[in-house]
Amino acid sequence: MMMLGYRYQWIVMIFLAVGLTLWNTTEVYSASAKSASPKTPASASPELARMGKVTLSVAEFQSLMNYSDKEVKRQLLANPELMKQKIGEFIIRKFVVATAKEEKLDKKAAIAFTLERATEGVLFDKYLDSVVKLPANFPEDSMVQKAYQENQSKFMDPPMVNIAQIFLKFDEKMDDKAKQELFKQAEQYASMIQSKKADMATLARKYSQHPLSADKGGDMGWMTPAQLMPEFRKVLEGMKAGEVKGPVKSAQGVHIFQLLASKDAAPTPFEKVRGSLVQVLKNKKSQELKDLYLMELIKKQTISITEENRMLLK
Repeated sequence: MMMLGYRYQWIVMIFLAVGLTLWNTTEVYSASAKSASPKTPASASPELARMGKVTLSVAEFQSLMNYSDKEVKRQLLANPELMKQKIGEFIIRKFVVATAKEEKLDKKAAIAFTLERATEGVLFDKYLDSVVKLPANFPEDSMVQKAYQENQSKFMDPPMVNIAQIFLKFDEKMDDKAKQELFKQAEQYASMIQSKKADMATLARKYSQHPLSADKGGDMGWMTPAQLMPEFRKVLEGMKAGEVKGPVKSAQGVHIFQLLASKDAAPTPFEKVRGSLVQVLKNKKSQELKDLYLMELIKKQTISITEENRMLLK
């Protein structure tokens, strides 16, 4: 049996702070998932995880996987570490809920009311999902293409920069004089590169103290300007490919930058956003059909409000 230790402490903190969402459950339970649900009662199923006196059975977690999105289930089965994480999250959820019930939190009027409304909300949504069906092959590719063309300004890849750096780190014990000496050292490296007495990659491999880029000749890969610290963005403004600037001081140390290449903002390729566009169109059409269903329902079932009783509300 896997014991939950320090690896899941961070999950507890997140759960207590913002609540726990295990995965997307917006899909309606499929018939295949229902038929695949284990028949073994949870109480008779082998124990999968334990937290204090609270246990999670194999049958419970199997049901959770069966009723989740098919892609989520595939990822869980393919990734043991991800599955262990989700098992940990679920047993924490059970533990907290059990603790809340022991303290009779679910019996408090306001919480009981909220739980009832939540149940109604789920039933309302799931019923509409069951009676409203999208047309076959919706949306057609022409509709997706049209949506892409009409909203192209919303689908833009941001400008990108590929930079290299030499980073000289401030030691915690360094005084101002030592930091100034380090700055002068960086000035020498920048001068050597600018005068072509040395190249950025060679000096970065030899002197840079940035572990992720030093072995790559200082190459930090492609990134958006927004990913850079504000003081670094200012340095890169107007730089041309191959240009070197610095040294620049930060709280961590001294930096020398070289712009290796850049890309202007450009429309995101259609295939990259096709999936999200299809989902948006499906959601929009589904909502239209649900609204239409409710309007027809109102026509068939008259709504009456007792005015004198309405006046009793305060």
